[in-house]
Amino acid sequence: MDRATASRIRRAAKGDVGKLDVDTWTDAALAHLGEHGIDGVRVELLAKRLNVTKGSFYWHFKDRDALLEQMLERWRRRATLILIQRLDSDVASPADRLRQLLRLPLKGETAMLAAAVELAIRLWGRSDERARKALEEIDELRLQYIARLFVQAGTPEQAARAHAILAYSYQRVAATLVPRNAATLMQQCEDLIIGKI
Repeated sequence: MDRATASRIRRAAKGDVGKLDVDTWTDAALAHLGEHGIDGVRVELLAKRLNVTKGSFYWHFKDRDALLEQMLERWRRRATLILIQRLDSDVASPADRLRQLLRLPLKGETAMLAAAVELAIRLWGRSDERARKALEEIDELRLQYIARLFVQAGTPEQAARAHAILAYSYQRVAATLVPRNAATLMQQCEDLIIGKI
């Protein structure tokens, strides 16, 4: 999740929304999802959070299902596609981009918000086919990207997928296992995952 989206979600969580548009409603819904799970994402609760009437919601969305679709699309775009684009536009080496990816979950409040939203989407995916499909697509896209970085950094293609799975697994749980102030431990984990490429 990029900083701009995280900032919008934090503002939406506090009811400080500015202009109400589709993105504002979606960001508020994502914030609510991260805090309360999918069952907490209800039109009346979001309207209350945004300090508006439900009529405002229906100006932008046909129904709750349309909001849920928009939430998945926005999460997909912000938490993966834009992130990959940003990393690829960087002049850093593939190994540096891998390190940046591994450190994302440990980057403060934005990372905590993104992790809460992602966990809620993963839980949602257990009972909802569209969320499950979105997760499968995103996981595969992320794994392909990470594997490509490993190959670009010199890992043989036949081993790149296994390296990508290890890196992605670490990235998904690092924030719960590695203390934020443990720079040496973080560096050791990265060295083990990335190796000497």
